[in-house]
Formats: sequence, C-alpha cells, structure tokens
Amino acid sequence: MTATARGAQEILADQFRLTAELSALTGEYHRLLQKVAAAGFARQMAEDSGGADLAQAERAEIAAQLIAEAYETQVQALERQLSALGQEFLALK
Repeated sequence: MTATARGAQEILADQFRLTAELSALTGEYHRLLQKVAAAGFARQMAEDSGGADLAQAERAEIAAQLIAEAYETQVQALERQLSALGQEFLALK
C-alpha cells in the first residue's frame, strides 16, 4: 500500500480547524485561570474564619486548579498538532 501525500489545501484546512479549536480552548482556559485566582482569593478570605469555610474554599481552589491544568494539557496538545501541521506544510515545498 502506498500512502498518498496530503495536499496543501488539506493541511491548511486542518490548520484552520485546529486554530479555531485552540482559540476556543484558550479562551476557556483563561476563564478558568480567573476562576482559580478567585478561588484562591476566597480561600485567603476564609483563612480568617477557618473551619468548614476554609476546607470548602481549599477544595474549590484545588478543583479549579485541576480543571485548569487539564485544559492547559489540551492547549499544549493542540499547539503540538499545529506545529506538526506547519512542518508537514513546509515539507511540501
């Protein structure tokens, strides 16, 4: 079997699709970073009262951080895919 080389149009279409995904995901990631910051602030405020409020605020901050980290991993994966497509496009020349 022989693999047919992808054309420039196919590569550019994939780049466009990935760029749109990356844009949306990056926007959501930045929104989540704001949520992490807000959760951190809420935790700092709860440190004065301690007890259950502090424990809940700590859990909320950790949850926000984990979600943001998952998005960051997805953003990095899309960036690697875009880079690979760029290399594939350059190889056409």
